[in-house]
Amino acid sequence: MAAAILPASVFAAPAASQPSRNVVKAIARGDCDAALQLANEGMRSNDAQTIFTIGRMLAEGICIEPDVAGATAYFSHAAAQGLPAAEIEYGLQVGLGAGVEQSYERAGDLCEKGGVERQGGGSLYSLGYVCTLRGLVSRRLRETLPRGAILPGRAARVSFNPVSGSMQIRSIPRVASVPDTTTGTFVQRPLIDAESAIDKAWRDAIGAVPRPDAALLENTGTELTLDLDMSIEAGGGGGRAHLAPNSQLMPHDVPVQTTGPSLPTHH
Repeated sequence: MAAAILPASVFAAPAASQPSRNVVKAIARGDCDAALQLANEGMRSNDAQTIFTIGRMLAEGICIEPDVAGATAYFSHAAAQGLPAAEIEYGLQVGLGAGVEQSYERAGDLCEKGGVERQGGGSLYSLGYVCTLRGLVSRRLRETLPRGAILPGRAARVSFNPVSGSMQIRSIPRVASVPDTTTGTFVQRPLIDAESAIDKAWRDAIGAVPRPDAALLENTGTELTLDLDMSIEAGGGGGRAHLAPNSQLMPHDVPVQTTGPSLPTHH
C-alpha cells in the first residue's frame, strides 16, 4: 500500500570511522574544544563520516553556531564519497533550498541514492517532498527532545499521503521514564509524550517546507522511518552553552581538501 518504504536501516547512523567516533565522544563529554580540533583533523584527512558529523553539528548548532545553509557543503562532500546517510541529509538540504537551489525532484534523486526505494512507480518529485518533510521533522525532534529521552530498540514510523496531507503514527520509539513525583510512589511515567511530539513536529514541518506543486504529488501513502539517532545530541547538552563562531567555515562552493580552512577554535 505504500509508495515508498524507508527502512530503519536507511537512517541508522553509519558505521562510524575512528575519527568520527572521537568527535562524538568529545561532544558527549561536553569538550567542544577537543571536538572541534578532532573535527578539523577528520576534515583535513577527508574522512566522510567526520565531514557528515560536521554537517550535523552546523545544522543543529552543536559546539558551533548553527548555520543550516552552511551545513550543505559538508553533507554534499560526504555524499559524494558514497555515504548513504549523507545522501539523504543532503537531499533534505536540497528540498529546503538551504544553501543550494531548491528542487524536490533532485531531493528525491538524492534520497533514492541514499537507499530509499521507490515502489509503484512513484515520482522523484513526490519522494523528494516526503523525504524533505521526514528530514525536517527528524532534525527538529533531535534538536528539541530532552537529552536521553529516546532509547534504542524501536523505530519511530509514520505513514503520510502527500496529496491529502494525512499523517498517521505507526510506531513510536522507546522513551525513557522518570519517577512520577505527583504520586509520591515509585510509579514511573514517560519522559515525553512521543506521539504528541511527533505530531507537532510534523505539522510544523508542513508549514515550513517549500510548498510543493500538488499536480506532481502521488496520491498514495508513504511509510517513513524518522531519524532519531541522537548520538551527538544525547550527550551534547554541555556543548551548547558556549558556541564557537563559524565565520571561518568553508564556503559551500569550495571542495573539502586535505589542506583547507579549519573549523574555528572554540572559546
